[in-house]
Amino acid sequence: MITAFSTMQNFDYLELYRTFLKSETDCTGTVVLHHGLVKRPGKKVSDFSIVELQSIVADVDTHLANIAHQAKERFNLNQVLVVHRLGSLCAGDSVLLAIVSGKTRDRCFTACSWIVDEIKREEFIDLTEHP
Repeated sequence: MITAFSTMQNFDYLELYRTFLKSETDCTGTVVLHHGLVKRPGKKVSDFSIVELQSIVADVDTHLANIAHQAKERFNLNQVLVVHRLGSLCAGDSVLLAIVSGKTRDRCFTACSWIVDEIKREEFIDLTEHP
């Protein structure tokens, strides 16, 4: 199963993880989770007040889904979940959740890292730090 979406709302990463696990089978040997937070200092404004994340493409969900599908195929995964926040965020807020499952830990760790790198590499979400 592949799930990928953006949201303007805070997300409950623990509930998303619980739901993810409910779809697992005994074919899974490893589940890897990346929970990204907005950190301080910022990349350009060290002591920002908020971070604004805006989609710079017509459909950011399609881009996230494409990355999730590529990861599933490339790393032979069982499941992939990707959730990305948009809108105004503060330091410490959840910004990205990537969860993958598969038979072995090596492919799952590599896949989760690859997903995060692809999201950061792709230029479909603009990040602006406000003083």
